[in-house]
Amino acid sequence: MSKSKPSKPKVKTAKTATQSTKKTAVSKKSTAKSSQPSLKKATPKPVPKNTPAKAKPPIKKASAATQKPSVTPARKTVPAPVKKASPPVAKKAPAKKIPIKKAPAPVAKKAPLIKKTTPGVSSKAPAAPKATVKTPANKSAAPAPEPKISTTLVVSSTGMPRIASLPSAPPPAPKSTTKKVFSLPSISSDPIAAAKAPVISSEAPIASKSGALFYDSHMHTPLCKHAWGEPEEYAAQAVKAGLKGIIFTCHCPMPDSFWPTVRMSESELDLYVELVKRTAAAYKGKLEVLLGLESEYFPGYEKWLESLHQRANFDYVLGAVHWQSKEYLNKFEVGTIENFRRSYFENLALSAETGLYDCLAHPDLVKNYHPDSWCFAIIKNTVTTVLDRIAKTGVAMELNTSGLNKSYSEMNPGNEMLRMMAERKIPIVIGSDAHKPVRVGEHFVTALNNLSEAGFEHISYFKKRQRIDLKISDVISSIRRATDANA
Repeated sequence: MSKSKPSKPKVKTAKTATQSTKKTAVSKKSTAKSSQPSLKKATPKPVPKNTPAKAKPPIKKASAATQKPSVTPARKTVPAPVKKASPPVAKKAPAKKIPIKKAPAPVAKKAPLIKKTTPGVSSKAPAAPKATVKTPANKSAAPAPEPKISTTLVVSSTGMPRIASLPSAPPPAPKSTTKKVFSLPSISSDPIAAAKAPVISSEAPIASKSGALFYDSHMHTPLCKHAWGEPEEYAAQAVKAGLKGIIFTCHCPMPDSFWPTVRMSESELDLYVELVKRTAAAYKGKLEVLLGLESEYFPGYEKWLESLHQRANFDYVLGAVHWQSKEYLNKFEVGTIENFRRSYFENLALSAETGLYDCLAHPDLVKNYHPDSWCFAIIKNTVTTVLDRIAKTGVAMELNTSGLNKSYSEMNPGNEMLRMMAERKIPIVIGSDAHKPVRVGEHFVTALNNLSEAGFEHISYFKKRQRIDLKISDVISSIRRATDANA
C-alpha cells in the first residue's frame, strides 16, 4: 500500500506544473510552492496525523487566485516551514512504514549472520533463539538455526560439546532421553557367560621382610577425575601403613557417556594399566602392586562389562552399584525413599548373580541417600533376602573403611549387616577406597576388630582373580609388626 501512495503525489505534481505554465510566468520558487501544497493534499489522505490542517484553506485560496501578490507573501511564510516539515514527514513516513515492510529483509540478512556466528562463537547463540521463536512461521530460514541453538544450549548446560547433537531436546524431558539410553537392546539382549564358582587360591601367603601380610584392595588414580596424587604416592603410604600390597581399582570406563565425570574414558584404559605397571616396577621388592578395576554394575550393560574385564589381566574386579549417578536416579528413584533403597539392594544381588565380579564394594552405600532417615531395621528384611542370594553365588563382599568419611559416618556395611554376612559365611575383603594417598590402609585395625566382633575369622584379598584367605588375628599382628619396622 505504501507504493501506491507515492505514485499519486507524483501525478498531482505533474498537473500542478502544467497549470503553472499555462498561467502567468511565475518564479521557480512559486512553482515549488505550488507543488508543495499539492503534496500536503496527498499526505493528509493516508496520514491524518499532519497538524497543518489549518494551512489547507490558504492553500485552497492560493489555488483559486495565484496571481494576487498579497497572497504570495503569506505563501512565502507558510511554505518555508512546510519545506522544513515536509522532509521530516517524508523521513518519518518511511521510518514507520519501511521497517514494517522491510522487516523480513533484515531478518533474512540476520539469519545468515547467525549461521556464520553459531559454528564459531557460541556466545551469540542464546540471543538468536528469541528471533527464531518469533519468526519461525514466516520463513523457512528461521528453523534452520534452531537445532544449532538448541545443541549449543545443551553444550553449555552439560559441558560436553561432542554429545550435544544426541540429546536434541533435553530441557523438556531429560528423563526420556536417559530412558532411551537405558534400553540398549543391543547390549542387554546378548546373554553373558554362566556364572562360575569363585576360585580359592592354593598360594600360601608369605609375610614380607617387614612382616606385612595384608593388602588394601580398593584405591583410585587421578584418571577417575576425583582422586588426587600419583600412584607411587599411594604405594609409599601403603608401606607406612604396614601393608604387603595394594590393588588399584579405579572406576571403569562405561559406554553411552554413563556418568563420565567420575571415571576414566575408554581410551584411557591402556594408560591406566601402564600407570599401575609403572608403580609396580618402582616398588618392586618393597610392595606388591596389583591391577584391579572398580566395575560399575547397571542393568543392561552386563555384556559390555564382560568384554571389558577381558581387555587386561586384572587381578581383581570389584563390582559397584552407585545410586548417586544421574542415570541410576532417573531409572530407580520412584516411590518412597525406602523403595529406592530396596532397589539398590536388589541390584546388589543381581550384580553378584552375574558372576562378573570377585567382590561387591561398599554394600550398604545407599544409607547415604537421605542419611537422616536411615534405619536399618526398616530395610532389614530386604537385606536378609539379598544376602541369602549373594551367599549362594560365593562372591565376596567388601568392608569399606571410607564410610567413616561420608555423610552417614559408618563403615560400609555397618556392624549389624556385618553380623548377618558372617552368619552366611560370605567372604569379606577390606578396602580403604582411597582417593588420596594419605587414606591408604586407613582404619584397618578398627575394621579388623569389627569383623572379629561380628563373627568373622578370616579376611580375604584377590590375586589373578583367585581368593586368598588369611586369619584376622594374623593380619592384625602383621600390621603392627610392619608399622613398627617401617617406623
